[in-house]
Amino acid sequence: MGSFFLIVNAGSTTVKTRLFDEKLNVQAVLNADYGVDTGLVIDGYDVNNKTIRQNISSSHDAKSALAVVLNQWRQIFTANDVPLTAIGHRIVHGASWFDTLTPITQEVLDRLSQLDDYAPLHNPLNRLGVTMAADIFADIPQFAVFDTAFHRRIPDYAGRYAIQEGLSRNVEFYRYGFHGISCQHSLWAAAAFLDCAPENLNLLVLHLGGGASITAIRAGVSVDTSMGFSPTEGLIMAGRCGDLDPMIPLALQREGWALEQLDKLLNHDSGLHGICGEADMRMVLQKAGQGDADAMLAIDMFCYRIKKYIGAYYAILGDVSALVFTGGIGEHAPVIRTKIMAGLDKLGFSIDEQANQQQIQQDRDIGSDAGHSRILVIHAEEERVCARQILSFLGDNVQL
Repeated sequence: MGSFFLIVNAGSTTVKTRLFDEKLNVQAVLNADYGVDTGLVIDGYDVNNKTIRQNISSSHDAKSALAVVLNQWRQIFTANDVPLTAIGHRIVHGASWFDTLTPITQEVLDRLSQLDDYAPLHNPLNRLGVTMAADIFADIPQFAVFDTAFHRRIPDYAGRYAIQEGLSRNVEFYRYGFHGISCQHSLWAAAAFLDCAPENLNLLVLHLGGGASITAIRAGVSVDTSMGFSPTEGLIMAGRCGDLDPMIPLALQREGWALEQLDKLLNHDSGLHGICGEADMRMVLQKAGQGDADAMLAIDMFCYRIKKYIGAYYAILGDVSALVFTGGIGEHAPVIRTKIMAGLDKLGFSIDEQANQQQIQQDRDIGSDAGHSRILVIHAEEERVCARQILSFLGDNVQL
């Protein structure tokens, strides 16, 4: 029956899972949204292409959502005699310790636990997914694929902060960057779309979702990225502040704010939510359409920050093969794409509004013929990258 790879992507409001075969075809999908007010929403399809849809009214946290999803996978595998080969996990922060796909051991998990404070919305949940999968699928090897790995070749002049080295006993302060798995897929997909080798591409990759980042890729290699030591730096996000004068949290601390309060402010209560009270861009756009001044300001600030980074990274690259929109907002919000690209024609970007407004079912070029650089919308497929890396790692050991 071949080999199968289950990929688990545990996030702060969702659990996304995909089952791939050895040819990287998706054989089944199971997603859980536990961040909705109505409870837990499960959707997807099994290996027989049978639709799975459940609404569980009781509230769930990440642990209970993972339990529902992983146990459902166990039932699918048992009922259909599926030979599971490996389980892969997206791990957000790997610091400088992990720069490639890594077999998961207890030692690896212990080391990753030291990074929880630096990616608090992600790493604890990523590790939870690993431990729960190990309990349910005890004999199946597990692998970690790191968001930070794609950015490990960023040069020191872009990666270092202007502070002394060795300040922390626990970790090195450096621009690790995130959304690297998404960037890797965007690079491969753009190369296939434009029919050229990845190493011949200079890209600006805009991953816009609850988290948002822009990455400059020169000759297929990440050379700078907006997220830094943590996923909180850079662009304005759903609840994260992005770039911020470091004296602001210090000033608040002097006014009596506790560490936990500052953490919540910077990672949960800032960004779009801090500006207009809504973290979901769909709701922000809806309120802006109704004339809400704070929502309109949030959109202006969100797009303005992105434009600033596009200009900076264009100056770094010198020539851009394509600008890529990916992620939930990048793929599904044409009004945001329009606002970001407005006025960038002097940099060689020209958007085709008719193509931009069409509902995008697959990767497409929304740039007009007047532009020098292409503007691509690419569907994010982080789970496929994870499966591809595991398949490559196992090589001849995979039963084909």
